[in-house]
Amino acid sequence: MNGIRPLWLLLILLVSGGLGWVAALLTAEAGVVAPVLVRSSTITLGSVALLVLVLGIRVQRDKKRPPAARMNPLVATRTLALAQAGAYAGSLIAGWHGGVLVHLTSATGFGTPTVNDALLMVVGGLVLVIVGYIVEQFCRLPPEDRADGTTDANGRNGEGHRGQTGPAYGAEGEGGYARTNNS
Repeated sequence: MNGIRPLWLLLILLVSGGLGWVAALLTAEAGVVAPVLVRSSTITLGSVALLVLVLGIRVQRDKKRPPAARMNPLVATRTLALAQAGAYAGSLIAGWHGGVLVHLTSATGFGTPTVNDALLMVVGGLVLVIVGYIVEQFCRLPPEDRADGTTDANGRNGEGHRGQTGPAYGAEGEGGYARTNNS
């Protein structure tokens, strides 16, 4: 599993922003309400961000335990996958609503309910991106803390495998990220 790629986050943000702007333009011409998620969606975004953060803190705290007493690496891998998915989804949501926001502020200005909803969704999406990136860092182990205690032929503990900066939580697998013993 590869890490979050900031260039992909930026690309998703820009493309979805352009699509959001076009959608807002087309809906305005058709006389339809702008395609913005309602204000209560920020509760969902906040809840997802909080859940990802709590799970990431759990993984971070678990790293301080002895390797034999740690949680199942599959749990940490799932937390990592959730954090990465949250970051990409947050980028998509923030980009879409950012594009809509650009169109709406030029047409109506700040202060309207739809503009406020779009602004809240942009902030919520960016919070999800930041939390996802932070939790991804929580799911990484330092290079000297390889699960089986061995090193490779160069004396490294999985550091630098396929361009990664260090293995993720649990046993080292493809790309320096966790893999389970059950697979």
